Amino acid sequence: MSASGSTQSRSLRKLFRLNIAAKQALFAYAIILPTLAVIVIFRFLPMLQAFYISLHEYDLIRPPTFIGFRNFIDLVQDPLFLQSAWVSFIYVVFSCVPVWVLALALAVLFNREIRAKNFFRSATFMPVVMPAVVNAVVWTFMYHQDGVVNTILAWFGIDPIPWLRSSKWALWAVILIGIWRATPYYMVIFLAGLQAIPQRYYEAAQIDGASSWNQFRHITLPLLKPTTLLVMVMSVIVALKVFAVPLIMTGGGPADATRVLPLFIYQTAFEFFKMGRAAAMSVFLFAAVMIFTIFQIRLFSRGED
Repeated sequence: MSASGSTQSRSLRKLFRLNIAAKQALFAYAIILPTLAVIVIFRFLPMLQAFYISLHEYDLIRPPTFIGFRNFIDLVQDPLFLQSAWVSFIYVVFSCVPVWVLALALAVLFNREIRAKNFFRSATFMPVVMPAVVNAVVWTFMYHQDGVVNTILAWFGIDPIPWLRSSKWALWAVILIGIWRATPYYMVIFLAGLQAIPQRYYEAAQIDGASSWNQFRHITLPLLKPTTLLVMVMSVIVALKVFAVPLIMTGGGPADATRVLPLFIYQTAFEFFKMGRAAAMSVFLFAAVMIFTIFQIRLFSRGED
């Protein structure tokens, strides 16, 4: 074969390989495209539209009127919005922090060899399977004056508590439901992270005489950092978006004690018909989630460095 023929053959083989790579790339894009289209249409476009509406005064009847950043300025000076943001902050702190501790503790427990482990895992996961509306209705009956919760408290000599009729206790009642429902879900995530840790690290630590606590402190916790970051970010985002439970159980009351920010956004938009102000609240909520997420990622990255 001549030199020119050999060169032409190599060029054809190279072109054929490029055609295969291009076909594979097109096939990959064809698979991704439907999902990407759904995300763009139902996620990013509504976000952009919400920001657009936040710059307008809009009541669903008259055409939107552009007012710039007046909605954002008014929200900063609105005591009802500030109170709602404070309620959401209290809910996030006192529902997420116990969830992190309890979920990790349960994951460590179920990662051990115990009798009927699969049964207890399934039983613990049941609150996650139940819809939020069902949880809210069931817990509403449990919080009644003669409900299950007060009956259990009476066994210890504690007087009945007006859980849903007292501004002092209503938010704590909602927080308790959030902890009860979220803990099993994040337990499963922690359990997956624990099972991904190689056992040779623990075997080496046992040979060196390390106690169970030292193994947990120096092996488990450092290697669970990515999982912990995922759990913290996800739990805070979910807690900031809590809506169904306070809506069904208390409607935001009594005395606005359980009116979290998503519920206030809903009421502002669909009860008071102030769509522009509600959209501005949603932008504030989105900014809070983004700031917390970036802060957590920076914090964990600094710890790894």
